[in-house]
Amino acid sequence: MTTRSTLALVGARCSGKSSVGRKVAERLGRPWMDLDEEVLPLGRRAGFPAATTGELLTKAGIALFRELEAAALRRVLEPSLRVVLATGGGVVEREDNRVWLARSAFTVFLSVPVEVLKARLRADPTPRPPLLGGGDAEAELSELLARREPLYRGCADVVIECGDAPADEVAERVVAALSEELRRSA
Repeated sequence: MTTRSTLALVGARCSGKSSVGRKVAERLGRPWMDLDEEVLPLGRRAGFPAATTGELLTKAGIALFRELEAAALRRVLEPSLRVVLATGGGVVEREDNRVWLARSAFTVFLSVPVEVLKARLRADPTPRPPLLGGGDAEAELSELLARREPLYRGCADVVIECGDAPADEVAERVVAALSEELRRSA
C-alpha cells in the first residue's frame, strides 16, 4: 500500500461508491474525490460544457467520455494522491484504466446484487443515461453488470459483498479490509 496511496472504489452505478467513499474518507481522515467531478472540467475544455457526467456523456458521446474519464483517472493516480476516490461505473471498461488502478491504487470493488442496483437507480433523482444504446438505464443494468463484474473483480484488491447494507456499514467493512491489508504488508 505504500506505493499505492489512493484508495479507489469501483462498482456499478448506484453501488454506493460516492456515499461509501465520503464515509471512508471521513474515517481515514483523507480527502474524498469523485472521478465524475474530475471529468467535467475536461469536458468543458473539450467544448462540451455539462453540469453532470450524464449530460456530458450525452453531449460528447461514449467514446470521448471514456477518453476524458481515462485522462481524469491518470491525473488523480499519477501523483499517487492520498485520497479516497469514487470512480465511474464504466472506468474498468478500458484496459489502461485497470492497469493504472492496479499500479497506483488500493482498489475495492463494491459488489451489489443487480436487483438492489435497480431499486437504487429507480429511487435516484440523478438522471442517468442508458449506455448501451437502448432507452432504459435500469433495463441495461443486468447486461452491464454481467460484462463489467469480471473486470471489477479482476482489478480489485478486495471485494466487499455489500448486499443492501447501509453506507456506514459498508464503509466500516472497507476500512477494516484496508487495515487488514496494511497489517499483512507490514
